Amino acid sequence: MTNINRRSFRSVLALVCVGVFIVALMAGLIAPASAAPLAAKKTSRLAYHDEWRKLWEDHITWTRVVIMGVLDELPGTNTYVERLLQNYEDMEEALAPYYGDDAEVLGDLIQDHLVIAAELLTAANNGDTTAFEDARVRWYANAEDIAVQMNTMNPKFWPLEETQQMWVDHLDATLDEATTHLTGDFAGEVAAYDMVHDMALEMADLFSNGVMGQFKDRFTGSIP
Repeated sequence: MTNINRRSFRSVLALVCVGVFIVALMAGLIAPASAAPLAAKKTSRLAYHDEWRKLWEDHITWTRVVIMGVLDELPGTNTYVERLLQNYEDMEEALAPYYGDDAEVLGDLIQDHLVIAAELLTAANNGDTTAFEDARVRWYANAEDIAVQMNTMNPKFWPLEETQQMWVDHLDATLDEATTHLTGDFAGEVAAYDMVHDMALEMADLFSNGVMGQFKDRFTGSIP
């Protein structure tokens, strides 16, 4: 009886060992296959370029809608502002895979850029010159903070002086767009928006080219 039990135990043990070996072997074969695509996955340069073009198109389009909403006191203005504020989150999401927490810092600064712009428009519409000037000063100071943060994240491809000027030009053109709308200079408003649009495309390319230049091994393909 004892011998039978021993033989049974050895048989069970042998089966268990074989089972463990098979499981280990299968895991060794399957794991690399599932992990390999994650390690090899890269982003298309063209897709990332186009993503930033859309992000900046959204930025200036919804800024324009908010300008008209606030200054013309349209009923949908709060909804327009909410959509505009989504833009900073979208930009942050596009930067997060490469910059981690720094992307959130920059995103928060861009959020401030949008919020202060809304304050500035409200003050202008109310004829409150004191509030308008306060918002204007904070708006340009915030642009400086954005430029500094970008340069900290990517010194080579987002040089400080160029980035500073880019943001100042963007604010100048956007302010001109709002001012011409408020004063009824609609031809001037159209010209100002055309300028804002041209600058936005340049800003989009600065962002995308900067990321792709800094993280070359994370991208594939080329831009026609």
